[in-house]
Amino acid sequence: MNQTRIEQYVSGRLVGREAEEFETYCVANPEFAKQVEYEQRLRAGIAEVAQGSTAEFVRASAEPRWKLAAAASVILAIGAVSWTWVHQSNKLGRAVMAAVSTDTQRNGPTLRLAQVRGAESVPTLAPRVMRVEIVGLFDSAALYNITLDRIEDQRSRTLTTLYGQHPNSPVTLEFMLDAEDLPAGSYTVRVHKQASDEESLDFGVVKP
Repeated sequence: MNQTRIEQYVSGRLVGREAEEFETYCVANPEFAKQVEYEQRLRAGIAEVAQGSTAEFVRASAEPRWKLAAAASVILAIGAVSWTWVHQSNKLGRAVMAAVSTDTQRNGPTLRLAQVRGAESVPTLAPRVMRVEIVGLFDSAALYNITLDRIEDQRSRTLTTLYGQHPNSPVTLEFMLDAEDLPAGSYTVRVHKQASDEESLDFGVVKP
């Protein structure tokens, strides 16, 4: 990986498999991820100055707020997806999560969440059934709980939790999500290692 690759990613010229490989590399190499964040922040600052928002740019530089955001690649594929769901209802709508169990599910619509420092865009939940692939560093021998929270008035409310999920590789964890009946708004996907005091991996997503 080099500066040219960073510029291609930040400018949106890396797509599909190339973008996925780049994000996976960032997760495994924090120092390289910092370089990506610097490039993204630099471009964002230049854009603000060009729009005449110099004061805001100066404040942001004086008080840096480092954030870890989710960079997502949405991969659309054609295929039927079917499995047995455990439905959990609440007054905000139906939130359904399940383990990935078939190749058909893996070949269907996919939302990929990767913790890449400095990412500005927020992944979008489509009103459909999809496979969610989370990129991170996982203990292959451990189990993880995946929780979906809804954010309202700056407060978080848990909608549903999928317990006891095995990573499918040391850098990926996947699950199925039916977001069709979720109300429009902001959500957080949280991944926590069972029987551990490690901090959860948090990914912000939005349903239009």
